[in-house]
Amino acid sequence: EKLLALSIPSTCNWLLMFYGFFHVLLNLLAELLKFGDRVFYRDWWNATTIEAYWRLWNIPVHYWLVRHVYFPCLRAGIGKNMASSICFILSAIFHELLISVPFRMIKFYAFFGMLFNVVLVPVTKRIDEYYGKGSQVGNWIFWIIFCIVGQPMSVLL
Repeated sequence: EKLLALSIPSTCNWLLMFYGFFHVLLNLLAELLKFGDRVFYRDWWNATTIEAYWRLWNIPVHYWLVRHVYFPCLRAGIGKNMASSICFILSAIFHELLISVPFRMIKFYAFFGMLFNVVLVPVTKRIDEYYGKGSQVGNWIFWIIFCIVGQPMSVLL
């Protein structure tokens, strides 16, 4: 009951913070610094898999992880799935640091939440393939996970 009651306010709060940071602040900084490439996010709200969401919602971080973690792992002979998992683990560590340091508590909620995405990636990919690439079903599953499970659960914990 509390999870559903928190779903709308926490999702609205997250969307407002996303807009304020990615659309307003980063574009303001790009304008002031005369930075030409202003693609900080793509249409993550249409994601049909969790993998697509993580690729689209934060383009600078995605490109950094691909360039400095994923490709070096591939060059070292590590498989694609393991290289992706390493990227998620590194991202999970940074998410936990971003939560733990300001709140002065180490609970590993953000870490395990990010690691749960490693499991969700193949599950949502299989569902998307079953119903057809880019199907609405995958997008519904994304929004259910995002709005009902992800954001409110982080508030409750």
